[in-house]
Amino acid sequence: MNHDYDEPMFINVVSCRDDCSKEQIEIEIKEISFKQPFAVLATQGEGQPYTSLISFAASTDLQHLVFATPVQTRKYSQIIKNNRVSLLIDNRSQQPESINLIRAITVTGQARPLEEEEVEQWSRLLLDKHNYLAKFVKSNTSSLILIRVVRYFYVRRFQEVYQWIPQSHS
Repeated sequence: MNHDYDEPMFINVVSCRDDCSKEQIEIEIKEISFKQPFAVLATQGEGQPYTSLISFAASTDLQHLVFATPVQTRKYSQIIKNNRVSLLIDNRSQQPESINLIRAITVTGQARPLEEEEVEQWSRLLLDKHNYLAKFVKSNTSSLILIRVVRYFYVRRFQEVYQWIPQSHS
């Protein structure tokens, strides 16, 4: 198999056309965000990055992501101290033959534990996607974490990198 990998291209979705319009990139980001069950969460503490595999759900407008975690975890304590997080969501397990078919999203945002009055709304979103987590989500030793998305960096065809900002932030 012959591969030709040039320098990556950064494409601003505001100025692109055809299959990279702002609308098309939003559709592709939604497809990955809604279909993929897991993400890699990156937090930071004590001067070091830390990653965790999480089950997550995205709001329909892509402005928020939600996940559950035990309160006695490193990721929880790091979010309390530093709310800036990043997530990686990708479809690599569905594209084993070619790196050119893999699509990935890096999400940046601010995370916080949900207030009691917010839990029902966001737990419903998470459990609609991950119903097997019901007992875990409702446990008094778990907390729901809400991420307010700042931006998405979307990579497709190995080298095309798009920045997309949810509507309320653009």
